[in-house]
Amino acid sequence: MREAAFVVVYGRSSRYGAYAVAAAVEHRLPEVDAYLVCWDRASPLEAVRSLAERYRKVVVGVSFNSLQVPYVVRIASELRAVGALLVAGGPHATGDPVGTLLRLGFDVAVYGEGEDTVVELVREYVESGEYRVCGTAYAEDGKVILGVRSGRVDLDSYPPYPYWRGLYCPMEVMRGCSGGCRFCQVTYAFGLPRYRSVESVVRYSEEALKRGIRDLRFVAPNSLGYGSPDGIRPDPGKLEELLSSLRRVADRYGGRVFYGSFPTEVRPDSVTEETASVLRKYVDNKRVVVGAQSGSERVLRAVHRTHGVDDVINAVSILKTRGFSVDVDLIVGLPGEGPEDLEETIKLAEKLAATGARLHLHTFMPLPGTPLEDSEPPRLSPEVRRRLAKLVGLGRAYGEWIEQEKAARTLHELKARGLVYSRSERLKLLRLRGC
Repeated sequence: MREAAFVVVYGRSSRYGAYAVAAAVEHRLPEVDAYLVCWDRASPLEAVRSLAERYRKVVVGVSFNSLQVPYVVRIASELRAVGALLVAGGPHATGDPVGTLLRLGFDVAVYGEGEDTVVELVREYVESGEYRVCGTAYAEDGKVILGVRSGRVDLDSYPPYPYWRGLYCPMEVMRGCSGGCRFCQVTYAFGLPRYRSVESVVRYSEEALKRGIRDLRFVAPNSLGYGSPDGIRPDPGKLEELLSSLRRVADRYGGRVFYGSFPTEVRPDSVTEETASVLRKYVDNKRVVVGAQSGSERVLRAVHRTHGVDDVINAVSILKTRGFSVDVDLIVGLPGEGPEDLEETIKLAEKLAATGARLHLHTFMPLPGTPLEDSEPPRLSPEVRRRLAKLVGLGRAYGEWIEQEKAARTLHELKARGLVYSRSERLKLLRLRGC
């Protein structure tokens, strides 16, 4: 019987984080066998049960978001019966560690960034049976004890994905955000921005290209903020250093560089003549995604965006002048959004669509761990639905805004069922400890 296995259980939407954590454990703990189980393709219970027969200790990390809670609560109950250590991770475990531990049935939850914490947790559990390491939350006498790490993960210390397995995903080149948008989890989960170095980005891009990957894609809260002090006001020199280096390595292998397009975006207040020119010079994508979020100045201030509507219009104009097609992210149903605010957002959408921009429509969702998590789920009026649907029908807009309106109600229902805790309920039961 072998000593220890670490199993990452995840759904397709959690693939990026699952790959990163598996890569971290394999990179730092070669004595531990790591496995990846995607629940969309295989039964987690059967996989873990089989491993429990072959290993003395099995650590199962489940990465999930809040909308996956109904499924996760069921598989967590099944996995506990196998006798493995059950570890929660991903955005929901950070957003609601109390509900994760007291209602979903996990032994421990990883809070915030995963790499350093998971490596330490697995090492300690294998060596001594202890798993309550810094960076985790655990239940004790009806309360939840949380040890928050003071340091941040150095992205260069870990591979972005387990390329030696032939597994790849868009590379995270920037983590954290100084914006603090009240609807978004990034600042509250990861803190201020830091970056994977150009050398590291190029190294792992080349590993992918050598193995037949043609298209290089990247993840960043704000692509144009790469290397800058706050991740918002751009540093064109750092941006050009990154993209020119990627261009050179991609050209050696016949690859392509996609940056500022899906699965990431750019902030409108980071788009300048200079940054747009740098993008145009080095990238292969013809489309750039701009995060506008609202057409109401009042709402933008209320949700802590640091740009205005004119910045959005200016960003679209600059990018189009450089030959890019532009998608613009807009959120409807934000808390406090009145009829006049919504009208301003729809008018902005119609104005941008008339210039050839395409709208990516979203409905606000009250995500755990954000300042707006306890807001009522939005209910869009028939008139708003009609006007948004018209833009979609004309081919000027797309998105999962209808599904997200339903998802927002699902989150509200999960709180009503007690599976997800409100902020006030969480604070009553949460205790911080020094690390």
